[in-house]
Amino acid sequence: MSMGVPLLAGAGALPEQRMREACMALAEGLGQRLQHHGVGESPQQLLSEIKPDSLVRLSGDPARPLQQGGNWLEALADWRRPLLLLVLGEPGGGIAGAAAAYTALCRELGVPLVGLIQIGGDWDIQQRRRDGLPWCGWIPAASHPDHDLAVDGLVQDLRRSTIRARAKAVG
Repeated sequence: MSMGVPLLAGAGALPEQRMREACMALAEGLGQRLQHHGVGESPQQLLSEIKPDSLVRLSGDPARPLQQGGNWLEALADWRRPLLLLVLGEPGGGIAGAAAAYTALCRELGVPLVGLIQIGGDWDIQQRRRDGLPWCGWIPAASHPDHDLAVDGLVQDLRRSTIRARAKAVG
């Protein structure tokens, strides 16, 4: 897997404000500047210009077909750019089937999927373990009392997984 910083995208088109808020919290936790780009932009041009250590948020549905053919997920697979998928959480701890569908699509296309991050809703760790998807963690709403703690834990886990990936690539 590429050692670059994962690109952030939604499992489908997510509400703009919630996606922006979650990505900003993650960027702040990682100490990185966040770049915002839309799915209407050319993947080849953008991926050739951004540095591997840039934190980039893609707004819109990354599986949506592009005018020039293909889609963003196919481009990420071709460029071996790692991806973190954000999934909208629901009250009560549920998630939409898009989480499983996008995970399967990423596997089918060969996208280096780092994992899924639930944004908002209630975090039900038991339910997340049962669904068998590669969850990295949860970013609750900014007003949630566990927001800072959840983001800090997610950032630490992402840093550990990056260190392990680098050691595996070297060793």
